[in-house]
Amino acid sequence: MREWFFSGASGAFLLSTFHVLYGEGSVRYMAIGLYVLLISMDWLAGHRASRIDGSYASEYGIRGGYRAVFLLGMPAIGHLVDQISGTPGIAFGFLTAAFGLHIWKSMTANVIRAGWEKWVPKWAMVYVADEVEHKIARAIKRKQEKEKYLDGDKNVHSDNRYVFDEQNGTTRD
Repeated sequence: MREWFFSGASGAFLLSTFHVLYGEGSVRYMAIGLYVLLISMDWLAGHRASRIDGSYASEYGIRGGYRAVFLLGMPAIGHLVDQISGTPGIAFGFLTAAFGLHIWKSMTANVIRAGWEKWVPKWAMVYVADEVEHKIARAIKRKQEKEKYLDGDKNVHSDNRYVFDEQNGTTRD
């Protein structure tokens, strides 16, 4: 009985928080669900890519947590704008779609960097080419800084079977 009370209370709290932040309705549930899934997949692919190319740094991951909180706050701001202006979800939809597109580009670029490009359609690769170049340049810079200031992490590649090729931005065995 006690477990039911706590699960019911936590569920009521989470649902109320969701309604305050994002509004009510099945479309909003699905939109935020897709949005959170994109953020999670971006984080997963980015983590794997940074492990492969040796640019992983915990402080960069912490900054990614702040980025995720910011990204989750943008649809909430859109909902608040809609509430203030009396519009039926226009700002919520616009901000969710705009930031969702950016997250999708980042996720797709990270998937390519992680060596999973065989599952990415050619048109998507062309569309995110600039994002891939930007991420590769940033990874190379982080790797150089890591080697310069921390003398590198000698155990980074011990469990990885892929090696990142910096010249063409792909992974190889």
